[in-house]
Amino acid sequence: MRRKRPLGRFFLTVLLTLPLLFTCKEEGKNAYVANKPGKVFINDPADMDRKARAIDSLLQIQLRRQGFNGAVLIAHRGQILFEGAVGLVGRKAGDSLTTDHLFELASVSKQFTAVAILQLVEKGKVRLSDSLQQYFPDFPHRGITIHMLLCHRGGLSNYMYDLDRLWPDHSEYPNNQSMLKLITEQPQQPFFPPDRRFDYNNTGYALLALIVEKVSGMPFHRYLKKQLFEPAGMKTAFLMEAGEALPKLAVKGHSGGREITPNYFLNGVVGDKGIYASVNDLYAWEKALFNNVLISEKSMQMALQPYNPERKKSNYGYGWRMYNLPSGKTVHFHGGWWRGFKTLLVHLPDDHTTIIGLSNRTSGAYLDKAAILSILYGGEAANEVEE
Repeated sequence: MRRKRPLGRFFLTVLLTLPLLFTCKEEGKNAYVANKPGKVFINDPADMDRKARAIDSLLQIQLRRQGFNGAVLIAHRGQILFEGAVGLVGRKAGDSLTTDHLFELASVSKQFTAVAILQLVEKGKVRLSDSLQQYFPDFPHRGITIHMLLCHRGGLSNYMYDLDRLWPDHSEYPNNQSMLKLITEQPQQPFFPPDRRFDYNNTGYALLALIVEKVSGMPFHRYLKKQLFEPAGMKTAFLMEAGEALPKLAVKGHSGGREITPNYFLNGVVGDKGIYASVNDLYAWEKALFNNVLISEKSMQMALQPYNPERKKSNYGYGWRMYNLPSGKTVHFHGGWWRGFKTLLVHLPDDHTTIIGLSNRTSGAYLDKAAILSILYGGEAANEVEE
């Protein structure tokens, strides 16, 4: 059973004047045992409390100086240090955000698509070496494999720019199938030949979602619910369906003080984005992944391999970015930005550390990952460099 930990005096002062809630929590007797055997942490309460208070101060600085607006969950060595929300649902609503609110995950959604593909690979229904023509015979560009789409080496143009020109009626929603039809009938010049280089690409993940539908025989939103959300214990996560009203706890994005409508024509294409979840949903997802609830350890290790040798400072696997701290610790992460949302999920495998930040404002939404890692691991994380 978790119990609340006391917060610093500064936080208590801020609490009187701002809609802020951060709570530090303990798991059991400061100990963590993974679902799979082999790793047990006995944490020093004084050390964990010091780190919690330092993170509390850091986040309050971001609140005051940058106006951070969102929900945060930080766990270290299997113990939750923070689980809280700061700010408002909307400028006019007057309702405070909570950790139950659901945010558009933006590109963090890509790792769900990658895991769905790996599940089908484990079942022998898909091979990573399969070409796109095996699923879409008329697809105009040859030599592209599922593996290349997963690690952003397909070289395709970005459907977001293509559809902006090829789909003039923005009052109607293209879906993944209509996107495929358009780029098949009016093929756009690829940015690069297949497997030439890394080029971050939303089109590839939208095509991967179509492959999941074709092979499983289920709509993508249903596959995610039955095969990923429910087994992982993600109680409130869902895939947005274009034109549908958002549930009560799902917040809208904001940019420059303006609320952004979720009924945007490109929201009909999913796989690269589109999932809504809370910080607790994402924490459940991360634990399910790294305890091999959804895919095997072998498949998970495949997802975390660096497949882009030309990238020297950071790399990309299947739905995960990665780099190493100076000490050698590996950081797995993914961020996202889309239509007034900014998101971040970080995982350090050595000691079950998790950083989750979800914001429904693009202004002041930056969660200082390097500073948080520096608090948890010392100065070694302060000089991290990403490409």
